[in-house]
Amino acid sequence: MPTFPIPERRRLERKALKKRASLVVERGEQQERIPCLILDSSRDGFRLRGTFRLRRGQVVEVILEEHPMNAVRCGVMWVGKPGSRQEGEAGLQTVIR
Repeated sequence: MPTFPIPERRRLERKALKKRASLVVERGEQQERIPCLILDSSRDGFRLRGTFRLRRGQVVEVILEEHPMNAVRCGVMWVGKPGSRQEGEAGLQTVIR
């Protein structure tokens, strides 16, 4: 599995995954489960691609398709801007409970 060099701002090495997952997002009193693709991961988070509307600071859960009973609670660190190379992507950091 390929790894990427660590940019100066990044503290942890990321590993390419390309794994199917679901993102669980709270919408008021209800939860919405949205399919997504995990592009890469590190010990502390994920980079996802999907058709979701997230905002920085929002707390969500990531569920890998291969482990549907294990959800990982994460905070949204960044969301790709429309028209940018990162459009449709989001960076998540795992939250310690």
